[in-house]
Amino acid sequence: MRNTKTVVAATTAVLIAGALGACSTSKGGSTNAAGEIEITCATCQESTTDPFLQFNFEAAQRFNEANKGKYHVKTLQNANAGSGDARLQYYQRLALANDLPDVFQLNSAEIKSLSGTGKLHDFAPDLKADAKWAASFQPRAFDALSGGDGQRWAIPQQQDPIGIFYNRKLLARVGYDSFPTTWDDFEAMAAKLKDAGVTPIALDGDWATLLMWSNLIGTQPAGGDFLASEIATSKDWSTNKAAVKATERLRGWQAKGYVNADSFSGDFQNAASKYLAGKAATVPNGPWFVETNLKSANAAPGLYDNTGAAPSPGWDAGQGLIVVSGAGWVSGTSDRTKLEAVGTFVKFMSSTDEVVKQAKATGSNPPVKVPAAAVEAAGLEPLSSRLVTQIPRVARTFPHARVHAPGGIDAAWKNLWPAYVKGKIDTKTFLSRLATDSAAGS
Repeated sequence: MRNTKTVVAATTAVLIAGALGACSTSKGGSTNAAGEIEITCATCQESTTDPFLQFNFEAAQRFNEANKGKYHVKTLQNANAGSGDARLQYYQRLALANDLPDVFQLNSAEIKSLSGTGKLHDFAPDLKADAKWAASFQPRAFDALSGGDGQRWAIPQQQDPIGIFYNRKLLARVGYDSFPTTWDDFEAMAAKLKDAGVTPIALDGDWATLLMWSNLIGTQPAGGDFLASEIATSKDWSTNKAAVKATERLRGWQAKGYVNADSFSGDFQNAASKYLAGKAATVPNGPWFVETNLKSANAAPGLYDNTGAAPSPGWDAGQGLIVVSGAGWVSGTSDRTKLEAVGTFVKFMSSTDEVVKQAKATGSNPPVKVPAAAVEAAGLEPLSSRLVTQIPRVARTFPHARVHAPGGIDAAWKNLWPAYVKGKIDTKTFLSRLATDSAAGS
């Protein structure tokens, strides 16, 4: 059943679409002292540690300057602006109080959960009314941001290939001058690294561990289908052969000691710190890892120059990449006048100029099609954008398990994974409970 917000949006589609280009006559309390239509943004604050927030802040200032006298984005100081375990609960409380900000960002799992409150704006009518804007996005950019009835709950902020970063110097120490292309070779390399006193794989029991699980599933012939669809609907993942095979191999790496000792922490920074200190040879993550970690003061001297980025190995010669849309811009207002400003703002944020500026500032890749000349002229960071060129070359691309799984997968994984690795539950029990607990936690 379509929720109330969608029905409202659908029945006023023409009005909203028109409002994207013309002021409403019923502004109510939506204007500020300067007579501008003002919207609140809960993900536009300055930050010295989060390049995405800092970019959003700077982009909002450019938007305000370009739209002076007409629209204005007001920054809300928000302790939950960045990603974190408490962010969803924070916005769920605001939704219950009918007090969501006019515009803010959520990841796909959070969007999946919060859309159930009926308080998120559906952008589908806006996109339908502007075919040129809708066609500007990369294929499948909305896959993880959509509802079952065709809703578009968010405007994507990025679309990134996620691979594996590796330390060339440490790999060379055990005889590898390039990254392995099969899981068997990857595992053989891990054994040599362990013998050399190096942690082969940095994981965290959460984000990064799920990345490796996705890679191990998606590089199997039917694994991509599981990650793209079955994971969302199946009540028992233990019946999927690709999931079983991947899960048992990933557990094997833990049992063999190929993973850092604190790999159950649930905090990616613990995994990152091992890699940044030169104590771990590999770590899976997206292109933003370059700006947020490799180029930070926490990285060992020279590590950036010694780091490579590669697609995931495959079960045979078929390597693969996770290609995923990350956070998206959502709106919690139903005020028609504010939606006019929200629509203008998200179009501004998805314009070629802004997505290229974001790519330079954060290392993330644009969710929209950007002319090659614009990319070349921008001089994007080479390491963070390297995997983009690999997308058409790898045998398989697939989403992160987080994208299409029920929203409770993070908590369910963190609860169950340690018990499974320690042998307290078997594979069938782990995957069955992971499916049911993920669905229950959505």
